[in-house]
Amino acid sequence: MNRSWMILTILALGLIAACTVTHRAAVPGPAAPTPPATIVAITTNAGVEVNFDRPATIQGDRLLAEVKHKPYEIAVAEVQRYWLETRTKSTARTVGLVVGVAAAAVVVVAVAVVATASRHVNVPSGGGGCCLFVYSWDGQRYNFDTEAYTGAITRGLERDDFSLLHSVREQNGEYGLMLSNDNDETQYTDQLELWVVDQDRGVTPRAGSDGSLYSVREPIAPLSARDGQGKDLMTWLSKRDRLIWEPAPAANRQEVVLTFPRPKPSNPGGTQQAKLVASVTETPWAGMAAGRMLGLLGPQLPGWYEQIDGNPVARGFLQAWMARDELFALKIEVEEPTGWQVRGMMPISGPFVSDERVVPLDVSHVAGDTVRVRMRPPAGFWAFNSFAMDYSADLPARVTKLAPVRARDAAGKDLLPALHAADGQYYEMHEQGEQATVAFAAPPAARGMERTLFLHSRGYYHMHIPQTGEPDVATFQKILTEPEAGAAFSAKMYAEMNQ
Repeated sequence: MNRSWMILTILALGLIAACTVTHRAAVPGPAAPTPPATIVAITTNAGVEVNFDRPATIQGDRLLAEVKHKPYEIAVAEVQRYWLETRTKSTARTVGLVVGVAAAAVVVVAVAVVATASRHVNVPSGGGGCCLFVYSWDGQRYNFDTEAYTGAITRGLERDDFSLLHSVREQNGEYGLMLSNDNDETQYTDQLELWVVDQDRGVTPRAGSDGSLYSVREPIAPLSARDGQGKDLMTWLSKRDRLIWEPAPAANRQEVVLTFPRPKPSNPGGTQQAKLVASVTETPWAGMAAGRMLGLLGPQLPGWYEQIDGNPVARGFLQAWMARDELFALKIEVEEPTGWQVRGMMPISGPFVSDERVVPLDVSHVAGDTVRVRMRPPAGFWAFNSFAMDYSADLPARVTKLAPVRARDAAGKDLLPALHAADGQYYEMHEQGEQATVAFAAPPAARGMERTLFLHSRGYYHMHIPQTGEPDVATFQKILTEPEAGAAFSAKMYAEMNQ
């Protein structure tokens, strides 16, 4: 080994030990969070974001802080969401980065100094999970950017996911990602593919649940947004921001009705198709509830997995339940002269990154100059950030699909054979904290065009659920067969935990 390379590597490894990871988490109120997390901001019930000069404190039923060097006080009951921050030591993330990009000694040193992973998540404790976490390299550090194959809780539900990447930046002719098992689960990743989309300026490409790409050119905010009681939700749903509508778990459904303008038709047939641009995720609670539901099977859980994996009838029954009860899939209804009709389905995603995804809607039967859209999510399972409608025609885009050129785990094992194609060879991460780095060769930039990156992933996961004690098969079967029983189980569990 070259002496200078050895010195730089030793220096890098020494710096790695001191790296910290900052975790920023969104925790629903009004119950005050417990230490060691610090409260750095809140969102009020009125939809106002308040950032603090230094961490806030809770005294009785009041929150005390300082805002712009002035005292600030609010009743805890008025807090809709807490924004928390914790700092922890981390070596695995930086080690994985060094393994992944150690193509030159100078890169190793730069990485060791600045490689901290930035996260903005709210992971519930115990009994649940969600998905593979993906971090993007921005030239200085890895940023938590998206999640992959959410809801694919066993091999029979393995699925493709198409996620927008916000933070990845080209460096030395490559795009770098880090895969991380940040949940208490085993993850099986079959394929990773980077989609490089070059499109005309002013056009925003977005993905649908099946991997179709849509061009968003003229997104229109809703004219109104109201819940089932007529409460105005425009503050929460009219634009992408940190205001997230997320009712607490309850046995009842919520109702959200959005009204959008419908442009005057330029042809006799009128506007036939629309693109609902939605920033929606499942909630962290949904993953926790799923874990508790599966936990009802106890030692029978592995056998249930085998049924879903190998029996198309059992798998179809489960998928029909998901569509009916909407705990992990959400119907999009459009108002027509004959009443509300299901015209789309919101794919499960998240719960920690709220991508914009497109749901195509047939609006050919709509009468009048507005389009009304309704959703009836089970309370506690869905979080809404924003909605818009785009009626513009899709434009062609240049799409380059890239397989990885390098993929290694923290020990240096080559993962390319497992990740290069959907062929049943999996990269398996069995323990929480396992990580790997993946690199893609960046194609030349297209003159006069803007670039957007999507991650096409395929895989599934198994949550680590205790398989002890007597199974409660009756309750599990009730959840899958009786309408709304899953939401009622969730509400009961939530009430018990609060007590």
